[in-house]
Amino acid sequence: MDIYHRLVEGVDLAQLAIAAVVPAFAFAAYRARFINLRGAVAGTLIAWALAAAGIAVFAVFVYFFVSASLLTRLRGSWKAQRGFKDVAGRSITQVVGVGTPMALFALLYIAGVRPALTATAAAIAIATADTWASEVGVAYGGRPRLITKPWVRVEPGTSGGVTLAGTLASLAGAASAALLSYLLLGVNPYVVWGLGFAGDVLDSVVGAVAQRKFFCGADMYDEPRCPDYRVSGYLTNEAVNLIVEASLGLTYIVISLYL
Repeated sequence: MDIYHRLVEGVDLAQLAIAAVVPAFAFAAYRARFINLRGAVAGTLIAWALAAAGIAVFAVFVYFFVSASLLTRLRGSWKAQRGFKDVAGRSITQVVGVGTPMALFALLYIAGVRPALTATAAAIAIATADTWASEVGVAYGGRPRLITKPWVRVEPGTSGGVTLAGTLASLAGAASAALLSYLLLGVNPYVVWGLGFAGDVLDSVVGAVAQRKFFCGADMYDEPRCPDYRVSGYLTNEAVNLIVEASLGLTYIVISLYL
């Protein structure tokens, strides 16, 4: 009940107005094919939690979503021809994997856990860095190298694959989210930037080591591309996103509270 009272008492008319337009924003994103229908519903719930934490928090989230969606359209026809599903809109599993830690930290902040505000910004920075790296790297990075085995080249879009273009985009994405978080939320931009970029690197490492891969001979893909494929790994991409964002954010909160 204490969380409920904090939530109700802390919401002002501006936040209620934002909450009222969130479904319209989600519907517009659906119509623009930035997100599919079930993803839009899940995204609405996540956006409500962020809006409840403050209009500025919601604004940082909107920056991530819009910038990520626009970058997904880079060389959109080329990506679609090669089977990249994001071009057709983010799915509910993608939305939940990326957005759940953000919503969780926002609710913790509402409940009075002050470091959770920085954790929320960091989760958004991680998602921004990861998406910018993926979309720019796939579009312009050429054949990536596996982060855990740099001498091995993999197909564009393979989890754990990194390129110079993608790495630079990751740094820029984390920095832009950190700067906006500093201007709107007053959090430490260097902490948010560091966690954002570190989260993307960790996402690549976990993706390379534990994410499910499909092998067609010596070639490795993130989905089946031949009849007699073999499978390695056990995590989905969405699970990797959730684990990385949640673990870094919670680690930061625990360190801030107890050390």
